[in-house]
Amino acid sequence: MEVKVSTSFFFSIDRKAIRFTQKYISEHDDFTAIQDAKVIANPPIENIYQFEGRFEYEAKNVKESLNLENTLWGSTVLASGKIYALVTYTGKEMRIVMNSREPRTKIGQFEQEINYLSKLLFFVLVIFSFLLVGLKGFFQGWHIQFLRFVILLSSIIPISLRVNLDFAKLVYSYQINNDKGMPGTIARNRTIPEEIGRIQFLLTDKTGTLTQNEMIFKKISLESGTVYTPERVDELKRLLKKNCDKNVGPLADVEQKVMGSNVSSSKDLFELSVKKRQFKRDKDFIVRDIITALVLCHNVTPIFDDNGEKSFQASSPDEIALVKIAETLDMRLLKRDQTSMAIRNSAGVEENYEILANFPFSSETKRMGIILRNLETNRIIFYLKGADTIMKDKVSSKEISSLTN
Repeated sequence: MEVKVSTSFFFSIDRKAIRFTQKYISEHDDFTAIQDAKVIANPPIENIYQFEGRFEYEAKNVKESLNLENTLWGSTVLASGKIYALVTYTGKEMRIVMNSREPRTKIGQFEQEINYLSKLLFFVLVIFSFLLVGLKGFFQGWHIQFLRFVILLSSIIPISLRVNLDFAKLVYSYQINNDKGMPGTIARNRTIPEEIGRIQFLLTDKTGTLTQNEMIFKKISLESGTVYTPERVDELKRLLKKNCDKNVGPLADVEQKVMGSNVSSSKDLFELSVKKRQFKRDKDFIVRDIITALVLCHNVTPIFDDNGEKSFQASSPDEIALVKIAETLDMRLLKRDQTSMAIRNSAGVEENYEILANFPFSSETKRMGIILRNLETNRIIFYLKGADTIMKDKVSSKEISSLTN
């Protein structure tokens, strides 16, 4: 079971159940018969993106590793359904508490400089007052004379500068609010003008911040050099349906090539898999493979509401967009859980897949992969997708030749 939850930070995350408990609750509807089961976890740490543990049930000799995907953060709001959870860290051991810090007063950098100069001038004022008293001599009542000099020299500290600065901030904020070149702009803080004037670098997220975070199908480029644009969607659908009508599951031509060859060892199979890249594939097989990859290689889960309306939930809106693009081409994702996935191809035939392994996307690898078994054909397929800078090395002829050597 994959659990979709929304946290108090207003974004959705993917979480998975322990396989043993998921299967047990589906068969017995409660956990009352489980005795002596335990969860072993690492001591509390501040890093909220790291968790390592183990689930053990000695009666069934079950041991299952746990990671961040099996956990929920504190103050989590469940978007749909229900879950059974074990609370592992509470009170001061909660990572939200361990990461909390004393709040600091936020003031502008220019105001900090004014405070520093005021302290420095006050120190100079005290030194000058002592010097003047010392030149006259430290007679009885010298401290009164010292206070007189402090008052007389107090004009060294420019109090009017701070007042003028506050008025200038109000004027600049008013001008920002009424600038016709920036309609709708509101200065919500009087330190905004001085902070804007000190900007040296502007960093922004490329997706969602400056855009509506909506992906639109623009182009699909195949290994044969053929490019399909929205104007050629009908041709794309025709090729896809042609292959789905004639073949069961993806990579049918590759399987025929392997079965028709003399393969006696794993080395022969590997050499054949390298050579099969060289034989010319029909265009409809290539189209079938790439569209099937879009609808299978992801972490998207379809959710149905009470009215039967389907929606998608995933850790990234890009994943949802790719699945929706596949749906426009009549390849539909029907259901998905932790171990299986089902789709309906463009011929209206349901295809079922067993998830053998899943390699989620990370900022280090910049790619994700999934290993599936097609239950109708028993083919095991590895789909991989990622950033172009990473993927180009995976399909280059140079890497293939180095592997064969």
